[in-house]
Amino acid sequence: MAAMYTDRFTKVNRSVYFLPACRHTRCMKKYPQLVSTALDLFYRQGFHATGVDQLAAAAGLTKKTLYRYFPTKEALIEAVLQQRDEQFMARLQAFVEPLPAPQRPAGYLRFIGAWSQEHDFQGCLFINAAAEYPELAHAIHLQAARHKARLRQWLLALCEQAALPDAPAAAARLFLLGEGLTVGAQVQGFDAQLLEAACAQLAA
Repeated sequence: MAAMYTDRFTKVNRSVYFLPACRHTRCMKKYPQLVSTALDLFYRQGFHATGVDQLAAAAGLTKKTLYRYFPTKEALIEAVLQQRDEQFMARLQAFVEPLPAPQRPAGYLRFIGAWSQEHDFQGCLFINAAAEYPELAHAIHLQAARHKARLRQWLLALCEQAALPDAPAAAARLFLLGEGLTVGAQVQGFDAQLLEAACAQLAA
C-alpha cells in the first residue's frame, strides 16, 4: 500500500506512490517526515546545495537509515517532486475551480500573484529542478517536464470551460503568462503591475 501523509501545502491527506526500500511498519513511520523535510530544504536551498548529511539530521535520521528509505539522493528528489506535484495541483484547483467558469483563466494568474507574495516563495520547484538537472533525458528533468505538461492540460480544460475562442491558443498564452509571472516574482519579487498586465494580455 502507498504510505499516507498530511501535506502542509494543501492540508489534505494524499498517497505517496514512491515507496522506500524499507517497508517495515516501524521504518515507514518517518517516511512522510523525511519527504516533507527534504521538500522544505530543497525548496529553500536548492537540490545540489543540500547534502545527505543535512537531510538526515534535519529529519532526525542517521544517514544509514535515510539510505534504507531511498538508495540515492536522486530517488528522494523524485519522491519530493511527486509530492509537490500533488500538493501544487490540489492547491491550485482549490483556488481556481470555485470561481465561475469565465473567471477561471484569470483566476489562475491571480493564484500565482497570491502564491508569489507568500513569505517562503522561492519560485517554481520544477523550474528549479530542471535548471539544476539540465540534461533533457535526466529522470529529474523529465519529472519536471511531466508536471508542466499536466499543468498545460489543466489550463486547456480551464479555457475550454470558459468557452474561450481557440482554447488551445488561449491555454498556451495563459501558460506563458503564468510562467513569466512566476519567474519574474522569483527574481524581482511580486509586482502588481506585472500581474495586471498579464491579466490584460489574457483578456486582449
